[in-house]
Amino acid sequence: MTIEIVQIVQELSSVGGVESVASELACAFSRAKIANTVLASAVGEKATPGTRIERVGAWLSRIKTRGILRYLGRAFVVPTFTLLATRAAYHHPKAVIISHGDSLIGDVLVVHAVNAQSLAEKRNAGAWSWMLNPMHLWVAVRDRWMIGGLRYRMYVAVSPRVATELQEIYKVPASRIRVIPNGIDLNRFTRDTAAGLNIREEFGIPANAKLLLFAGHEFRRKGLAHAIGALERLGPDVWMLVVGSDNPAPYRKLATTSADRLVFAGSRTDMPAFYAAADAFVLPTAYETFSLVCMEAMACSTPVFATPAGGIEDYLVDGVNGYQIKTDGADIAEKIAMAFSDPVTLARLCEGAHATALNYGWDYVGSRYIELLEQVQASKNEFAPGAMAVGA
Repeated sequence: MTIEIVQIVQELSSVGGVESVASELACAFSRAKIANTVLASAVGEKATPGTRIERVGAWLSRIKTRGILRYLGRAFVVPTFTLLATRAAYHHPKAVIISHGDSLIGDVLVVHAVNAQSLAEKRNAGAWSWMLNPMHLWVAVRDRWMIGGLRYRMYVAVSPRVATELQEIYKVPASRIRVIPNGIDLNRFTRDTAAGLNIREEFGIPANAKLLLFAGHEFRRKGLAHAIGALERLGPDVWMLVVGSDNPAPYRKLATTSADRLVFAGSRTDMPAFYAAADAFVLPTAYETFSLVCMEAMACSTPVFATPAGGIEDYLVDGVNGYQIKTDGADIAEKIAMAFSDPVTLARLCEGAHATALNYGWDYVGSRYIELLEQVQASKNEFAPGAMAVGA
């Protein structure tokens, strides 16, 4: 069957979860010899050979959507791009349109997270600062239209948890949901010992120190405070390197005895080198749907210590590729100390992490998308959006 695929994503790059997923899918489609186009306003440096790039609202890429004022920038860029991309989608009537949440119409919607559930988790944790972010109002209206209104033929959930949330919150029929996890570029994410040593040298971290890595742009939701609590309890030979664009000032104050062993790197694009520098990856997050960073760490043979907070529990197995932890510094420190105290155990976890990641290569994940999109294409001319689920 001849099929043409159009992806819609505001930014196509290797920076960020959604952005890199769209980029990797484009590459997987091209390797499968399928004509595919990406509608995006911002395009990163990573090449997507075989993929046609159609810039929509390219001028939006000049507005900053990262850093201190990222919420204001995104509050304008995201809705504007969504409206422009929705209009552009009408120019591809024969294509199967797959959206990452940046178009009000399409055939397949990839749901990376259910924002309503994320906000519920924040409320339960007593966090209310999110109310100052104007993006949440837009996302609530957008999701109610796209998901609650069943505007798409099919919905891809990146984990079983997301599938359950789609059914419970938006009443999406199970027959219209497919669970397809995110994948990993196994060529890019691999352990490069020399690159790891360079990172340690750049930040003044001793080559023989045990290094914990934390990565995420929302320090509070991702549980950085709990990770620092663990660092405070671990020995003087344990360091922590934090990657992310959030404000580090409040978190520096949490490190009293470990202040000289806590390093903030800011936002970086060379993540494989950071994973290679680390002895373990720690993420005491309150809410996730798949957690691409955990899988990236595993691909680089770095064991993961993370909360079973949605999606992570589908692949994180105690004693095999890391350990499930609580949002509690003492619990995290105890499990990390146990692994670090035994070189044999740590080596086994490294091997198990890499073996797990091998099951999430993008060619396999892409093949599952292609199978679904071919089914959508077969039924597209016969049934209007919302009339029938593929495979119902």
